[in-house]
Amino acid sequence: RQLNRPILVIASAYFHHGLPNEMHAAMHDPVHEVPGLLLVPNEHMHGLLHGLPMLKSSAPGGMASPCMAKMMQPMMRYMMNGLMKVTDHNEDASYKEVSDFMVPSSVNKPFLDKPGTFDMNMEPRTTETAMGMMGMKVMKMSRVEMLKQEAPHCKGITWEKFAEHRGYALPGYEPKHPKAGEIAPDGKILSINGGEPSTLLTEARKMAKAAGSDKVILCFDAITCPFFRAYAAEDLYKVANKVPQLHVYLREAEPCDVFDAGGMHCVTPLKMKRHIPWHKTEADRAQAAKDTQTFLESFEGKGKVNMWMDTMDDALEAAYEARPWRWYVIEAESGKVIACTNLAPFNMAGKLDKIKKACMTPKGTAVAPA
Repeated sequence: RQLNRPILVIASAYFHHGLPNEMHAAMHDPVHEVPGLLLVPNEHMHGLLHGLPMLKSSAPGGMASPCMAKMMQPMMRYMMNGLMKVTDHNEDASYKEVSDFMVPSSVNKPFLDKPGTFDMNMEPRTTETAMGMMGMKVMKMSRVEMLKQEAPHCKGITWEKFAEHRGYALPGYEPKHPKAGEIAPDGKILSINGGEPSTLLTEARKMAKAAGSDKVILCFDAITCPFFRAYAAEDLYKVANKVPQLHVYLREAEPCDVFDAGGMHCVTPLKMKRHIPWHKTEADRAQAAKDTQTFLESFEGKGKVNMWMDTMDDALEAAYEARPWRWYVIEAESGKVIACTNLAPFNMAGKLDKIKKACMTPKGTAVAPA
């Protein structure tokens, strides 16, 4: 109240508990800088910081401090949605609109070297700042685990990394995913608990039948995407009109060791409790899927998240062009696609509107071109 900046005070408390020595030393300066947070005034903060509780989670996996992340969720949603709004309109962004934003030189716009944009001649990124608020830079992102690896990973985020992990956003790429009105492809999915494998549509139909629903949502998840865990997964769940959701974990969206794209895997209020590297084995993927299941249950309810995983050849990810994460609403019986979100995490308002309409659409009707 004294600073009239309560959100920044809360953010500072997070880092105070995570980095007590650095923060304690910084208390004597009018402005401090610590990993994840920049340029926050210190007046009156000493007592506030020591008076706030530790906000760490005892649950396995998920975010290191979910309570802190939840308190900051409105601010994070506002800032991150603004950062990833790539069009003048409010609908979901097309592949080309995403590509035009991420590679501005492809449409003869200047490359400004800012988060979410790439260029063939860009300098590697190991740290960056973003998300301004009240004239200050609020977030400092740092790819600390990438720096520990051998080349080329230790260089940080490069054009080559972007092309490898976000190839669907390259200029000129033609979408091949199943579109509204088409039949959703089936494919093998693996149990995350060592059980028998199944297929995507088999499990989708089981869920729909048990729920008495003519629709089911195929949720391709990615907890390492900071937008997904900050608010997107929860916001999508809330507009799903109780349509059953089949969750499938994919190749890692932003593994800490090879593609920490957002730079928030290991720092910031959204940092992960357990750092998740690139999956080398089925066990690696199953552990990440279990972490995600724990996270989703925090707002969907314990035992209510049906989680499976893609095979290690990433066949379903390729068929659905699902990375980093994506939702498809389908007719359970026919397998026909009603609607799907486009490339994440862009234009979230349009994605929410598309899923909400699809979940309320009469059987047999496709909505919104994919």
